[in-house]
Amino acid sequence: MKSPKALCAFAAMAFAAFGVHTASASSIIAEWSFSATNSGPDDTPAPSTDVTGDATATQLGMTNSYTYANGEGPGSTAAADVVSTSGTADSSFTEDTWRIRGNSNAKNAGAGNANGWNNSAPDYTQGAQFNVSTAGYSNIGLSFDWYCTTQGVANLQARYSLDGGSTWSNFGSDLIATPNDYYGGAASEPEISMDLSGIAGANNDPNFEVELVSVRPVATDPNYLGASDTNYAAAGGGDYNNNSGNWRFDNISITGTPASVPEPASVSLLGLAGMALLKRRRAK
Repeated sequence: MKSPKALCAFAAMAFAAFGVHTASASSIIAEWSFSATNSGPDDTPAPSTDVTGDATATQLGMTNSYTYANGEGPGSTAAADVVSTSGTADSSFTEDTWRIRGNSNAKNAGAGNANGWNNSAPDYTQGAQFNVSTAGYSNIGLSFDWYCTTQGVANLQARYSLDGGSTWSNFGSDLIATPNDYYGGAASEPEISMDLSGIAGANNDPNFEVELVSVRPVATDPNYLGASDTNYAAAGGGDYNNNSGNWRFDNISITGTPASVPEPASVSLLGLAGMALLKRRRAK
């Protein structure tokens, strides 16, 4: 009969050999991938994948009381939907996208009936938000497809919060839209990827949130028109026209590396070692 010390050594060897499995590649924690059109309103679409079971998405700022340029409104009511969207650089590429907008841009349509996007909206208040718990995950990442119409707002800032929305930080510089196309005019699947693996607070965070929101151009942007210009920029050039255009998203994914977990084989080996040790003690 092996000694208790030997049995413990055997258990340690089994655990080392078979025990801890660490996923080396990132896996999806939550994703919004649209597979069918939806006439809406679809302002809070359910995730297509939700590992932690509490992921949510919502449009931002499309319900408002702003004044619009051509007699729309006053005000707008959120009316996001899902539409089929083809690329321009690659017209063979088509996917269903979540379109962020108000319910109308028809002149004289009445109160609450306008496009939603507006020059009076403060920076960071219009676009989309995604709340995803990263509990049990590290090396967090974000990826998404972004399409902007020619008359849509040109500048998008991706932001994250580690405390449920009280404090926000930018991922980096804002992105500038490709008009009437997916970002970058991609000739293949158009994915934007952002890495938060260097931000320790994003790991194992039940209060993690992401925003994809409009911002005014800064002096380093090619669409900057000067400090006296307080309007948003339009993707097609010049100022945003204050009554039309929209953004569209697909394949919005929050990813991470799962925490280490025991493999079934290790659990069995450790169990056998423990049983053997218990049997020897009883034999005494």
